[in-house]
Amino acid sequence: MTSPQNPARVKEAPNLAAWRETIARLPLTLRPILNQQLGEWDTLFPFEQNKFRGFLDGVNSFTPLELDVLTERLRKLELQMDVRHWKFSEASNTMENAAELARSEYYRQWRLEIQRINDAVDARTLQIASKEPQRKRLIVVILPRQLPVDAHTAWEHWKARGDGIRIAGGAEEFSDLLVKGGPGQPGIAEILTRDASCDPEDLWLIDSGARLNMLLPSAFSHAASLSYSALKPLRDSFLAGLNTMPKSISSAVEIMASLAKKDWTPWFPPELAGQKRLQRFVIDLFLSGNGALIFSNAFVEWAASEAMRRARPRVLVARFGMRSKPKPFTSIAIFENQEKVSTVPDVDDPANSAIDAAILAHYIWLAAGRYPEYEQSVCLCISGSLDSAWMIAPPELGLDHSTGSLSGDRLYDTIEKWITT
Repeated sequence: MTSPQNPARVKEAPNLAAWRETIARLPLTLRPILNQQLGEWDTLFPFEQNKFRGFLDGVNSFTPLELDVLTERLRKLELQMDVRHWKFSEASNTMENAAELARSEYYRQWRLEIQRINDAVDARTLQIASKEPQRKRLIVVILPRQLPVDAHTAWEHWKARGDGIRIAGGAEEFSDLLVKGGPGQPGIAEILTRDASCDPEDLWLIDSGARLNMLLPSAFSHAASLSYSALKPLRDSFLAGLNTMPKSISSAVEIMASLAKKDWTPWFPPELAGQKRLQRFVIDLFLSGNGALIFSNAFVEWAASEAMRRARPRVLVARFGMRSKPKPFTSIAIFENQEKVSTVPDVDDPANSAIDAAILAHYIWLAAGRYPEYEQSVCLCISGSLDSAWMIAPPELGLDHSTGSLSGDRLYDTIEKWITT
């Protein structure tokens, strides 16, 4: 008896076969990442799927002779590198592939050739792609009230662009209003769903705790919501698997691959049940070795940065929080689970949590600056303890904040208009 097929994959089936043929026309070292994306098609976000389609459309816009000319230098370089005698996977972008390429004396030349081909294909893609109007976007970063942000240094990282404002009525109250809504004021999820072209991944809520998910009206499923605290069972189990890793590179590769392939479904919180894209996103985040497994604020920053890279949400709300002090005689450098390796009680670290969050909040805005989609963005970094915010906005926002103070209602109305027009 055959298992039922995924409807989305059935719909894509004719394209998948044609795409495989296109990929097979490319040089060997260009194939792994493309074949991997095909294999993970159901876990790619719409932006990633569209980018993949666009790239292969660009490849197919070359005649066979043009493609041969474009890729000839890379094919010759692969012969010099003797790639076909490596343990080289065409199916996925493995760590073994990366190691083999990095060891080659031709590695630098190979990278330049890959970039040259990608640039040429991207240029073709832009020529044949339909021009879509740029969509307005919003980034809200929240430093909650329990983080004692220093009023004298709070915005020192931001001063190159934007202005500081006070939010009358409370900065954190404003952020709650934006997410939840109020009488006659729809929350951000409802605002987005008025747009018929809205995708669930157009709104991301990333939280150190669980407040944002609690504020989201239950009637609206149009949000990608991730909570560091809600992911605790998964984090604990993942850390346990990671800490079985021997101090050997080959064994580490095997264990990382095993963790990537394991079915983690039982450890995900109920709100992520059935959400294959978000589940895969979290596992990829934990495997990237960036501290997201053990530091809540690192999780918020990296998840926000990766969400923008992979999904390009129209609205991203990231809320930092309190972390515990690292415990003595333990090692966070090798991702030890601090709760399990030490009987010393957890102790909050408000001062250093505030410092971490203030720096990482700015990193989120810097990450957005890498992508042209965020050129028309409003960014608000809100400090609950200061009842103030730093706002970066294009002139088109049309908000006069020369007095240095705004009511929460007025700021809400301006942002609602910004997103919906």
